[in-house]
Amino acid sequence: MQEETKRLAGVLIGIHRRQRLKEDPAGGWTQDQFILDEAGEAICSRMTLYKLEQGQGIQDEERLELLLRKLGETPLKQPEQVSLRKERIQRLKQAYEQFDQKALGELLTDIEALPPTTQVITMELQLCLSLIIEHLAFPDTQPHKPLYIRYREFDAKLKNQIFMYLDLAQVLDEDLYVMMIVLFWQININQWTDRKLSETLLERLEQCEPHDGIWLHRKGTFLSALNRKAEALDCFNQVLSGSFPLSDAVRTLTEIMRFRIWKQFDPDDAFRRSGSFEQTLAALPEELTSQGWMELGLCLCEGGEEKGTERIDRALAQAPYLALYYLPHLFHCPLDPVRILSLAQIYLDRWTTPGTLAIYRYYEAKQAGEAPGLLQQCILKEILPEIEDTVYRPQELIPLLHDELLTLVQQSGSYKGLADFEQITKRRKPALIREIWING
Repeated sequence: MQEETKRLAGVLIGIHRRQRLKEDPAGGWTQDQFILDEAGEAICSRMTLYKLEQGQGIQDEERLELLLRKLGETPLKQPEQVSLRKERIQRLKQAYEQFDQKALGELLTDIEALPPTTQVITMELQLCLSLIIEHLAFPDTQPHKPLYIRYREFDAKLKNQIFMYLDLAQVLDEDLYVMMIVLFWQININQWTDRKLSETLLERLEQCEPHDGIWLHRKGTFLSALNRKAEALDCFNQVLSGSFPLSDAVRTLTEIMRFRIWKQFDPDDAFRRSGSFEQTLAALPEELTSQGWMELGLCLCEGGEEKGTERIDRALAQAPYLALYYLPHLFHCPLDPVRILSLAQIYLDRWTTPGTLAIYRYYEAKQAGEAPGLLQQCILKEILPEIEDTVYRPQELIPLLHDELLTLVQQSGSYKGLADFEQITKRRKPALIREIWING
């Protein structure tokens, strides 16, 4: 067994042993218990195990084998001489940073076609690669409801495993580690909105090197999601004003995110009326994905730009399902609401969750001229209890619904519903963050 393989095996032992200890505190997974064999004899000293788990390796392969067998059904049962498959990691890194959907899909196909293996490092590496690609390879297709439901139901278990996966990726490869941090941040911001977890993931990202353009872009995205807008804007400004080599995809995404944040610091919209803004628009690539066009259109509409509707229309022409996926946002734009509802209705049965249906019915009733009091009750009694079970991110939906309520209470004169809404949601208003992709 090569020295590097032994070192990695030791670190992986530590990762899995600590995870098992967390899941089963009385199961004999402390260091003092783990070093004992079936007869109660010490396989090695506690200090040797400590050093092994810290990556210092061990010369006695027989003792290492005995320690590995202690983990039973884990993938560490039969460690063998393996490589880290740097080529696959580099392929993933390049495709990920270029937002190259085709390359990601091809890599996923290659990984799924690999023959079964008992080689520990290969198995762990393939697990990390598949986790990343599974969630990033197909962003411009209709949202995958089974995957969405799986993550709603799988929350607790996956949350408990997150730091094991991160520690594992950190051992295997630094680039892989960074991608895993971003992956779990995306899952958290999409599904769980756990602020403490987001802050922890940001701390891990800040410890990574190098601090280049893509690193600044990621940090800005994390900060924006944590509502630290000024810091996020500083990161995005550094990305765009620096001499970093960036793909058109990253530069476009950074520009659009900066637009959305800038609006909050520029109530007079001076930036949008400036020549700099027009130059920025002119510099954007001609080919965005449907979601990219949608995000850019929303950004422009929020600033009062009529040309934003052209981008939204282009997005809907490419992917009509976005009418449902962005329904609450689109009702804040100068668009034909009847057309938007008609498009959304076509795809409604694909996301038949109570929350999604309640939101659709609310905007349908609003368009039909329902009384303000009844619309308030729809938000409070039908949408709010189901707000976590929709195709919309709660942290984006809450401020939109709050704005709806503000308008309704002014019309009805009843402010009680607004107070109830704010008490329940604690008026949290995180960033509007979504991934935007460029056609590969």
